[in-house]
Amino acid sequence: MTQAPVAHDRIQLLDDLRRACAGRHTLLVGAAIGTGLAARAAARGGADFLLALAAGRFRTMGASSIATMLALRDSNALVADFACSEIVGATPIPVFFGACAWGLAEEEFSPFMERLRGWGFAGVVNFPTVSHVDGRFREALERTGLGFAREVRLLEAARAAGLATVGYFRRREEALALARAGVDVYCFNIGWNAGGAVGVPSGESVLQVGNRARGHIKAIRTADPGALCVIEGGPITTPQDMHEACREARADGYIGGSTIDRLPSESSMEEMTAAFKLVSTLQRRIDRLERRLDQTGQGMSLVGRTDALVEARARLEHLGADGGPVWVAGPDGSGRSLVANLLHGRGPQRQRPPMTVDARHLDGGWLFGAEPAEGGRRRLGWVEAANGTTLVIENAEGLAPGTQAELADFLERGSFRRQGGQDSLRSNARIILIGTAGLEASAGAGTLVPDLARRLARRDIDLPPLSERLDDIPLLVEHFAAALRPAAPVRLSPRAFRLLIAHDWPGNLRELRAVVEQALDGSGDVIEAEALPSLDGKRTGRPRPDAPGDRSPKQSERDWILDGLRRHRFRRGETARFLGLSRKTLYNKMRHYGLLE
Repeated sequence: MTQAPVAHDRIQLLDDLRRACAGRHTLLVGAAIGTGLAARAAARGGADFLLALAAGRFRTMGASSIATMLALRDSNALVADFACSEIVGATPIPVFFGACAWGLAEEEFSPFMERLRGWGFAGVVNFPTVSHVDGRFREALERTGLGFAREVRLLEAARAAGLATVGYFRRREEALALARAGVDVYCFNIGWNAGGAVGVPSGESVLQVGNRARGHIKAIRTADPGALCVIEGGPITTPQDMHEACREARADGYIGGSTIDRLPSESSMEEMTAAFKLVSTLQRRIDRLERRLDQTGQGMSLVGRTDALVEARARLEHLGADGGPVWVAGPDGSGRSLVANLLHGRGPQRQRPPMTVDARHLDGGWLFGAEPAEGGRRRLGWVEAANGTTLVIENAEGLAPGTQAELADFLERGSFRRQGGQDSLRSNARIILIGTAGLEASAGAGTLVPDLARRLARRDIDLPPLSERLDDIPLLVEHFAAALRPAAPVRLSPRAFRLLIAHDWPGNLRELRAVVEQALDGSGDVIEAEALPSLDGKRTGRPRPDAPGDRSPKQSERDWILDGLRRHRFRRGETARFLGLSRKTLYNKMRHYGLLE
């Protein structure tokens, strides 16, 4: 949801930009974009400022940036429409308005700048610009008053209104005209971007354009010492290209347009912007290695690159091997059972499969066993039965306070007594408790007794809901697809990615895996938006015949359950989660339809 625009002070903004590029290995990164999605992705990737340009909007329409030079739209009205509704207010990052100087009468310059300030823009950039025009046509434009001098006057009006200014130029005389006008940031535009389906080929190498930019930047800094100078366009299509060109040019940074929202797929916009910000080739290699590591391991791994997932993996590695108790917290479907299995697989008792119980149906007599009353039978408890393996207790907040106290005592001593018994018994069962809320929150709410909370202190792993890690969705889709169809890699189309990140994901990873499984039917190496099933009625893709509420009338309940069992190799727990049933309900239905072995 768009928030109220953030007021930007020009002097403070420039101080912030200077600080951002003051480090030895840091560069400014501006993102020239045309949609709110691109703005938010670039902001998360670390962009220092945004430029709302008509060229960015044309790119989202499937056209080349060069279309902005044609009379296809009222450029200023187009930019005002999408930038005010989608970008300004959606992020605190300063936004520069791409203003068309020949789209306004000169007497309209000052009133227009006041409107831009009121709308929340931080600055103005002269784009589209006649710098892209050469030859006799350029001479004709200059003679009729539609040349570069008009753009300089536009930027002067912006500065007089208290707005920051970015000046695009291609020639040295244009740069010096901008210096005389007191422009804040100079952008040497090398030319339309190369690469991709609609790029304009460049006849120069990255080092050649960097060398040419260096001469212009030297002239600017002679006229305006301390000037902020950035570069854009031409053969620069990768973060490494940008790094080499900026180093050669002695530039303070880079503005990316096509390289951020056209050349990469929208699903990797954030990653690409972050790569431009990080600059270093070594860092990019580390990112790729981390991504590979995220997708290794037996079966399903804990995939993700968000901070919460990195922290969860680090804690899993730290706690996995010692065999001690662990509290695993997160909403249903967030991967808690996966983490429990990974902890077991790294522990000293991994030779036996783990045992799982639900705390909602567990009292002390079932957990630790009970001696027989007169005429009764001895009850073997779960802790005793799990000797030599791991006991996973789901819905751990549901344990009665007295049972929690007994469990805390067992974790402390390694021994227990059956109810009604006097003998002290020992078990080396590893205890993993699964809850919804984090350890501190559960203790603070009183759902965990103090003794148990203290015994689990610093032995917890928190998993976020999928709605808080939407940037992990491409990785997760690739991972689930690889598990379901290992023969060929699968990726998301940009449209499919946009649909998935717009969903709330109440079912978290479990829901996403089901969506991927259904979308793979009939898909090639790319999952298109049309292949996605409906998500809570918010999508218009293919129906979900195997969802609990959307079965085909022709499909009997027995066939529906049998299909779910076959998909999951008759594993009842996984089948129940997939069908949206409790284990007990699934068991009763299997018995009713004669599906029990």
